[in-house]
Amino acid sequence: MNKDDISVRELLPEDQGIVRQLGFRVFSLPMGLLMAATMGKDGLIAEDTTGTIIGALIFRTTCVGDRKLGIIDWALVETQHQGKGVGKALATLALEWFRQQNCDKVITFTDGYNSAALNAAQSLGMRYWPESQQIREFGWCWPKFLIVLPHVGLSTFILHLPLKEQVWSKQRAISGVKALIGVTLFLGLILLPLSRIWFVPLELTSILWGVSIVAAYTSVRSLAVWWTTRVLRLPIMFRLWSSGLIYATLLAINPYVFIPAFGGSFYINKADFDYSRDRSVMGRAMFASVAASLALFTAFTVLAELNAATEVAELGRYVGVAFGLTDTVLIPFGALPAGQLWRWRRSVWLAALTCFLSIWLLLPRIF
Repeated sequence: MNKDDISVRELLPEDQGIVRQLGFRVFSLPMGLLMAATMGKDGLIAEDTTGTIIGALIFRTTCVGDRKLGIIDWALVETQHQGKGVGKALATLALEWFRQQNCDKVITFTDGYNSAALNAAQSLGMRYWPESQQIREFGWCWPKFLIVLPHVGLSTFILHLPLKEQVWSKQRAISGVKALIGVTLFLGLILLPLSRIWFVPLELTSILWGVSIVAAYTSVRSLAVWWTTRVLRLPIMFRLWSSGLIYATLLAINPYVFIPAFGGSFYINKADFDYSRDRSVMGRAMFASVAASLALFTAFTVLAELNAATEVAELGRYVGVAFGLTDTVLIPFGALPAGQLWRWRRSVWLAALTCFLSIWLLLPRIF
């Protein structure tokens, strides 16, 4: 498709129903529903020569502190027209609109494993925005910044493009790295273990055991991923997810609920790596992570049934169930292990699910 075959115009109220239907065709069901619920009134649409809507860009502006931000909420292009310049034509005009609105920078968000969306955003000059830099710039307004992004929980990376020279005020001149470490330690050492002992007397030993068990699961899973990628001769890196800390807080304060928040994940440290084309790499890495976690889950389950180190074993089993659910059940969330295994090989996902359910429900009956 040539650029001359694409016409871009402002989104009109009567277009919104058509754009929502386009979203259901382009996105997964959870993302399609989220788009239908959060779609704003400002945006651009692209039409072909017949007047058919083949793409749309939904955006808005908002203020956080003394910063005016332009936010690209949704970018969608009909499947058969992807890779033909439709998205770039929409984004180029949108950036000009943000400049006219006197925005300080443009923000968007994407799943780190969605290579097509990530590459498209980077081609416009947008870059990954580390959480430490976000905190340094926004200071105590950082939680508000995350709240105004409606689907940050489903999109793991925030990208930004400054439109003006960045000048930080004295109120925001704090160390983002120190703040991020402080928040992480607070949530990890206090809130997450607290969720296991909610409404019972707080004991230091319970907190310490909770931290130790979460660290044990995290360590064996990370080691499994590192070993797998080393065998495949691929470099890896760990990156935080912007929503991880907020989700850790929300999950931790629920009575009797403990779900380890995935504050980040491993990524291949190669700029041109395409996750959609080579799904086997992350599929194998995540399978190794899940297998290591299930092995530890099995050990804690056996110890609990043998009445050995009962409190520790029960807590370990409790954490294992939570990891098992995110590893095998939460398929719609593509960045989680369940989604990775599902996209790689359904048979492997089914095997992991069967093992988890067997350890959780059948193994205790043997004893």
